[in-house]
Amino acid sequence: MFTPGSKYLIAITGLSAVSFALYMLLVHPSALGAVALIGLVAATSLITGVALFTRDGHTPDGQTSAATVDTPTPSMWPLVGAAGFALLLVGTITTPIVFIFGIVAIFAALVEWTVQAWSEGASGDNAYNASIRQRILNPIEYPILAAVGIAVIIFSFSRVMLATNKDAGAIIFIVVAAVVSVVGMLISLRPSLKKGIIGTIAVVAAVGLVGAGIASMGVGMREDLVVAAEEDHYAHQECGEEKSEHFDKGVSETISATSGVDATIELIDGKLTAQVQGIEGLQDSITVRRSNPSNIIFRNKDAGEFRLKANLGKKQIADGVMEEVVTCTQLISEGAEQWLTLTINKPSVSGEPYTLSIPGLKGQSIVVVVP
Repeated sequence: MFTPGSKYLIAITGLSAVSFALYMLLVHPSALGAVALIGLVAATSLITGVALFTRDGHTPDGQTSAATVDTPTPSMWPLVGAAGFALLLVGTITTPIVFIFGIVAIFAALVEWTVQAWSEGASGDNAYNASIRQRILNPIEYPILAAVGIAVIIFSFSRVMLATNKDAGAIIFIVVAAVVSVVGMLISLRPSLKKGIIGTIAVVAAVGLVGAGIASMGVGMREDLVVAAEEDHYAHQECGEEKSEHFDKGVSETISATSGVDATIELIDGKLTAQVQGIEGLQDSITVRRSNPSNIIFRNKDAGEFRLKANLGKKQIADGVMEEVVTCTQLISEGAEQWLTLTINKPSVSGEPYTLSIPGLKGQSIVVVVP
């Protein structure tokens, strides 16, 4: 009834199940050891089922199994499926992305292995069977593998660039690009070059780049990027009259298009004026739509550098603690202009009036009315 191989596998499965139960009861139900043991139970159960179904590959006396005539084509997909199962288990106690990668690997292994097994039984010609598999899966495999390969290369190279000095990173980028161009040119000049040599060069380059990316991840980002990320330099708006080291860096002083403008605010000779779309003359207030983006152009026609600041009331950030809500443009010089987009969810009548002002310039403001 039971073959010799299945008996051993049944014993291993039973021992694994008992070990898992004891670990759950006596040690810890959510520890890494419990996950490893349940994975062992699942794996040995699967192998036991296969052994019982195939009866260790044995056939009754006097009969010849087709499996003894034609050996199946070697496949890497069982290994990929096993790796996906391991990622699945590790992902349950680490991060969701590892769990997702495990699911993807298992799904890919099932599809590839199923199609390969089906194609091998299509006919008695192995070459024809292989061509059937290629016609079905190659249109899917090549784009996916190309996308994954490009993503891995880009990610690895980005880790290297983030870990190295800013000046050294530019040199590395130029050198790598030059090497790739030279190698590509040499390969194109030698079309008779063996594919194995070209493949070896590509694999060595890819492994080297991935290794450099992993090493760079261990080193981490360079110090200035770490400080910038901690202090949120490039997202934090500094709306004072003084020039900000980071927020006012790389100022854009021109507007490419003026469509969708709700109002234009100009600073002329120390006075702040407003021109509203569809209304003639200068205004001392503007009306903006609630909960919708409103586009405002700020033009500096005064000597010096100024920014337009929107004072949008206060919000509660803790019990008894209020914080002013402000947004602003960058500091622009005379003759420059810049966008300011406002999205206000509360009406202006609910609290202090909303205003547009110039930091450092007193007595000049534009009232913002929000219905």
